[in-house]
Amino acid sequence: MAIISEEGIAISKRFFEAIETLKAQKKIRGLQTFTRNNNLHRWNVNCVKFYPDKHILKPEWIVYLHKDYKVSVEWIILGKGEMFDE
Repeated sequence: MAIISEEGIAISKRFFEAIETLKAQKKIRGLQTFTRNNNLHRWNVNCVKFYPDKHILKPEWIVYLHKDYKVSVEWIILGKGEMFDE
């Protein structure tokens, strides 16, 4: 089993924080909307959500959030700046 760094865990948590924010803003209905729109297996994404210390967030998921919803890559990766790009 892979050992996930504290930085990796923080990235995963920010990723799912962005999903929850998009849901609160009614830009998506929830995680299933994101997984369906990007042809992802929801179970795999949920494993990362619920066990960020055991499962690795795939980098392309960050790309999807950025392309589709303008979520800041810098914010997800580094935790700096605003959650959304203008």
